[in-house]
Amino acid sequence: MPDKMEQLLELGLFAGTLLLGSGAEIYRVENTIYHLLSACGATGVDSIATPTAIHISAYAYGRVGTRVRRIEQRSTNLGRVAAINTLSRSLTGQQNNPATVLGQLQAIEADTEKNLVSLGPWAAAVGGTAFAALFGAQGWELPATAIVAWLVFQSSSYLRRLAIPGLLADFLAGFFAGFCALALTLVLPAMPYDRVILGAIMSLVPGVLLTSGVRDVLAGDLLSGIVRTNDALFTAAAIAAGVGAVLGWWIKWMR
Repeated sequence: MPDKMEQLLELGLFAGTLLLGSGAEIYRVENTIYHLLSACGATGVDSIATPTAIHISAYAYGRVGTRVRRIEQRSTNLGRVAAINTLSRSLTGQQNNPATVLGQLQAIEADTEKNLVSLGPWAAAVGGTAFAALFGAQGWELPATAIVAWLVFQSSSYLRRLAIPGLLADFLAGFFAGFCALALTLVLPAMPYDRVILGAIMSLVPGVLLTSGVRDVLAGDLLSGIVRTNDALFTAAAIAAGVGAVLGWWIKWMR
């Protein structure tokens, strides 16, 4: 049954790609692949996941199949991770068709992507405003932070759709956040811009990535943990460099 075996392997690769691309920990990716393929008839599943690739070998239908896939796009979508986990648990103890489960995963991908596009900017605005308030923002700083955070999230999403290098996208998003906050001071000269910038860049800060990296190290996935931790540090440095660049330019030429 070569077609069914291909569907089974594609199911594992697709599930792993969605999880890794959404910020899931390595142990969760490998565990979910095992449960999904086992629920679809595989009697032996081995998978190795890294932040940039997935390797799967499975025994099912009297055959052994092996596939490898490179992970090129990574972001954060914990709603997608939770939905795939829920699906994986619901299939336990049943005999499922790989094509049917693959269709369910594709539906999860579409639904969670739609939610991210429609709700993400507003969540960034609310979260950024809350963080600005924690830093002491008040008065006009709060609506200003909401506006800038909304624009920064949209610009960051657009930059990533252009498939430019991730660190460059983070640098440009940080630059844009600082520029928008500083531009608002032309309308509201008395408004401090520092807390606005802090709140606006919160949707860019790689907190989930750093947490996943630490969790991977604690779970013994040292390669993934080191890579993700360094990735988080480089991302934070790129955002800070973008903000610092626009601040230096503004202070030199606009004052």
